[in-house]
Amino acid sequence: MELTLNQLRKIVAGKYYGDASLLKKTIKNISINSNAIKKNDLFIGIKGEKFNGDDFAKSAIKNGALAAVISCDIKELENKIIVKNGREALGKIAQYWKAQSKLHLVAITGSNGKTTTKEMIGSILTFHIKSKLKVLMSQGNFNNDIGLPLSLLNIKKTQKYAVVEMGMNHKGEIKYLSKIANPDVAVVTNIGEAHIKFFDSKEGIAKAKSEIFSGLKDNGVAVINREDEFYSLLTIAARRKKIITFGLSSNSDVHVKKTIQGISHIKTPKGLVEVKVKLEGEHNLKNALAAIAASLALKIPLKTIKKGIESIKFVHGRLEIKKGLHGCILIDDTYNANPASMQAAIDVLANQDCEKILIIGDMGELGKKAAEYHKSIGAYINKNKISDVVGTGKLTKYVIDNCQGNAKWFEDKKTLIQYVKTKVKKNSCVLVKGSRFMKMEEVVDALT
Repeated sequence: MELTLNQLRKIVAGKYYGDASLLKKTIKNISINSNAIKKNDLFIGIKGEKFNGDDFAKSAIKNGALAAVISCDIKELENKIIVKNGREALGKIAQYWKAQSKLHLVAITGSNGKTTTKEMIGSILTFHIKSKLKVLMSQGNFNNDIGLPLSLLNIKKTQKYAVVEMGMNHKGEIKYLSKIANPDVAVVTNIGEAHIKFFDSKEGIAKAKSEIFSGLKDNGVAVINREDEFYSLLTIAARRKKIITFGLSSNSDVHVKKTIQGISHIKTPKGLVEVKVKLEGEHNLKNALAAIAASLALKIPLKTIKKGIESIKFVHGRLEIKKGLHGCILIDDTYNANPASMQAAIDVLANQDCEKILIIGDMGELGKKAAEYHKSIGAYINKNKISDVVGTGKLTKYVIDNCQGNAKWFEDKKTLIQYVKTKVKKNSCVLVKGSRFMKMEEVVDALT
């Protein structure tokens, strides 16, 4: 960070109170955590549902902050910049800082596959530029109006590319993030039911996701799933921008011609590339197609794209294969869950040549139709003929009640684990999945 306090005051359109001589000083870093503050850093107070960051401004100054950006005047606090909203101030700084860089940025949104697609693109770019240090990747769930700006504030002059996720719970969030990031390439992986309780319909989700194109550069490229049911809506939102489509069918710009012995022959506008996608599931093949399309938009050679995708490792908690109890195969898909990702995980388990055990927890943020969505998962399990199903969670009971075969529901994970331990054998394949709040990784830990 190479901004003076006075430059920053102008960026956030705030009023400064304090020692005027400090306005010429350079800010070293920006943090929203008062405990992480070091000398000459800037602290920004963020209001959350359960806390008010302004309450930690005094502590930040005591720890060495040059100044504190706050939205409510704390009379006894020295060296403060008063703004209307701390979150918006953070966004303005990130937008400014990103605009000073010359890096190319890929933004990804979608109901499923964001993180895996991000990791694939990041791997491709690392091979292209021959350095991890020159590619900025947003970490973990840093994909909201706090996490994304914080990621962008880590941009260094030496970096050439950035790959970031954009998540949302409400209309307008993606538009806000896209304006801040101003991407060169914007990817929509798919439209599903994730967070549907905040929207009237899947179409409402599609419209909100399509906002990613609003901040796309004039010469930017939109990457869209050709087989998504809201393809037309997405292409209309990306009007006047170049579009590259991906999908399994031949009407997509980037598509699979055939797959032989695990090697996919993929046709692209730049020619044919043969790729072995090591991650399980058809949905991960689609993620690879999205990554290829985005990389082509950045003019990355096909040879580099192949290397990048084939070197990708398992993303933690996303169909991550582990050695389980008694030497069984355990598939850890505990990062999160919604109807589409649950079906994709069931597909992966159904294709395994072993004794299958499915362990599931509730899917969250599904609104009024939550019970209906869980019942439909029961029907999908029956369709895939998975006989051993174990579940916990109030909503998961709807799944179990609609399952055929040996399906059991437990009130708590401890009892569930005790039961599963009696079922697992060497030739078992166990898949564990549930929404974040269910903490199904506790089951994985007990079985590995």
